Amino acid sequence: MAYEAFSAEWAKAYQERINATPNYREAARSWEWPLVLVLEADPSLGIEENRAILLDLYRGECRDARVATEDDFQRAPYVISAEAETWKQVLEGELDPLAAVMRGKLKILKGNVGALSGYLTAARELVNAARRVDTEFPRAVG
Repeated sequence: MAYEAFSAEWAKAYQERINATPNYREAARSWEWPLVLVLEADPSLGIEENRAILLDLYRGECRDARVATEDDFQRAPYVISAEAETWKQVLEGELDPLAAVMRGKLKILKGNVGALSGYLTAARELVNAARRVDTEFPRAVG
């Protein structure tokens, strides 16, 4: 069953994949911060407003994954945003997440890039877990 990208159901399926990834658990054993991921609004794709999910990540476990609230944006130390096409390319393995950050396609809206650099393996494992979620991306309308 495919889940609509960045929906509540997708977030829960993503949480399950993260928690079923021993390599993530090991690589993120000292990570203790929530993360908000944003899929940017694109009316041409039928996305009228940003979609965002919160990942409550703590020491190699995803304790919760859900649609992010305004409070989550304020509290989460890291917020990463991209257009739907960029997320699609990352999740389909066509675009390396680090290259996407370097090119400004994945935007770190909040957080210290230097601190994240110590967790590149954990970040790759988060992406690998997301790739294992059957994801349906919006298509152009009209």
